[in-house]
Amino acid sequence: MKRSEGNFLMAANVRTKYANKLFKPEAVATAIDELAFQGHRHYRIVQELPFDLSDTDAAKALEIWLDDEQFHYTWRPTYLEQEAYRPSIVTEYPELVISW
Repeated sequence: MKRSEGNFLMAANVRTKYANKLFKPEAVATAIDELAFQGHRHYRIVQELPFDLSDTDAAKALEIWLDDEQFHYTWRPTYLEQEAYRPSIVTEYPELVISW
Protein backbone atom coordinates (compact mmCIF):
# COMPACT_ATOMS: atom_id res chain seq x y z
CA MET A 1 0.00 0.00 0.00
CA LYS A 2 1.33 3.41 -0.97
CA ARG A 3 1.33 6.27 1.48
CA SER A 4 -1.34 8.19 -0.43
CA GLU A 5 -3.68 5.20 -0.32
CA GLY A 6 -3.13 4.82 3.41
CA ASN A 7 -3.77 8.52 3.96
CA PHE A 8 -6.95 8.32 1.91
CA LEU A 9 -8.18 5.37 3.98
CA MET A 10 -7.35 7.15 7.26
CA ALA A 11 -9.25 10.27 6.15
CA ALA A 12 -12.22 8.21 4.96
CA ASN A 13 -12.28 6.37 8.30
CA VAL A 14 -12.34 9.62 10.29
CA ARG A 15 -15.10 11.06 8.09
CA THR A 16 -17.19 7.89 8.41
CA LYS A 17 -16.90 7.90 12.21
CA TYR A 18 -17.77 11.59 12.34
CA ALA A 19 -20.81 11.11 10.08
CA ASN A 20 -22.00 8.16 12.16
CA LYS A 21 -21.81 10.32 15.29
CA LEU A 22 -23.42 13.39 13.69
CA PHE A 23 -26.31 11.79 11.79
CA LYS A 24 -27.79 9.41 14.39
CA PRO A 25 -31.57 9.52 13.86
CA GLU A 26 -32.21 9.28 17.61
CA ALA A 27 -30.02 12.31 18.35
CA VAL A 28 -31.51 14.29 15.46
CA ALA A 29 -35.06 13.43 16.63
CA THR A 30 -34.25 14.65 20.13
CA ALA A 31 -32.79 17.91 18.82
CA ILE A 32 -35.81 18.48 16.56
CA ASP A 33 -38.21 17.86 19.46
CA GLU A 34 -36.33 20.31 21.70
CA LEU A 35 -36.31 23.03 19.04
CA ALA A 36 -39.98 22.49 18.14
CA PHE A 37 -40.87 22.76 21.83
CA GLN A 38 -39.14 26.18 21.83
CA GLY A 39 -41.14 27.29 18.76
CA HIS A 40 -38.49 26.82 16.09
CA ARG A 41 -39.25 25.28 12.69
CA HIS A 42 -35.73 24.58 11.43
CA TYR A 43 -32.74 22.59 12.60
CA ARG A 44 -29.30 22.82 11.03
CA ILE A 45 -26.84 20.08 11.83
CA VAL A 46 -23.78 22.19 12.48
CA GLN A 47 -20.51 20.47 11.69
CA GLU A 48 -17.34 21.30 13.59
CA LEU A 49 -15.23 19.87 10.79
CA PRO A 50 -15.63 21.17 7.21
CA PHE A 51 -16.22 17.86 5.43
CA ASP A 52 -18.74 17.00 2.73
CA LEU A 53 -20.56 14.19 4.50
CA SER A 54 -23.63 14.19 2.26
CA ASP A 55 -22.62 10.97 0.47
CA THR A 56 -21.89 8.93 3.60
CA ASP A 57 -24.01 5.94 4.54
CA ALA A 58 -25.02 7.64 7.80
CA ALA A 59 -26.31 10.72 5.95
CA LYS A 60 -28.24 8.60 3.47
CA ALA A 61 -29.78 6.57 6.31
CA LEU A 62 -30.80 9.82 8.03
CA GLU A 63 -32.36 11.07 4.79
CA ILE A 64 -34.44 7.89 4.60
CA TRP A 65 -35.58 8.40 8.20
CA LEU A 66 -36.43 12.06 7.49
CA ASP A 67 -38.46 11.02 4.43
CA ASP A 68 -40.30 8.37 6.46
CA GLU A 69 -41.11 10.95 9.15
CA GLN A 70 -42.15 13.50 6.46
CA PHE A 71 -39.59 16.17 7.32
CA HIS A 72 -38.27 18.55 4.68
CA TYR A 73 -34.51 18.85 4.33
CA THR A 74 -31.85 20.29 2.09
CA TRP A 75 -28.08 20.35 1.94
CA ARG A 76 -27.03 24.01 2.03
CA PRO A 77 -23.56 25.31 1.27
CA THR A 78 -21.57 26.51 4.25
CA TYR A 79 -18.49 28.61 3.70
CA LEU A 80 -15.30 28.60 5.72
CA GLU A 81 -14.52 31.89 7.38
CA GLN A 82 -11.43 33.46 5.91
CA GLU A 83 -8.83 35.29 7.93
CA ALA A 84 -8.09 38.85 6.83
CA TYR A 85 -4.41 38.22 6.11
CA ARG A 86 -4.71 34.95 4.24
CA PRO A 87 -5.36 34.70 0.53
CA SER A 88 -8.97 34.18 -0.43
CA ILE A 89 -9.84 30.56 -1.11
CA VAL A 90 -13.38 29.66 -2.02
CA THR A 91 -14.10 26.67 0.16
CA GLU A 92 -17.54 25.35 0.92
CA TYR A 93 -19.10 22.19 2.24
CA PRO A 94 -22.77 21.22 2.62
CA GLU A 95 -24.60 21.08 5.94
CA LEU A 96 -28.01 19.52 6.43
CA VAL A 97 -30.95 21.80 7.23
CA ILE A 98 -34.19 20.15 8.39
CA SER A 99 -37.57 21.89 8.58
CA TRP A 100 -41.08 20.99 9.63
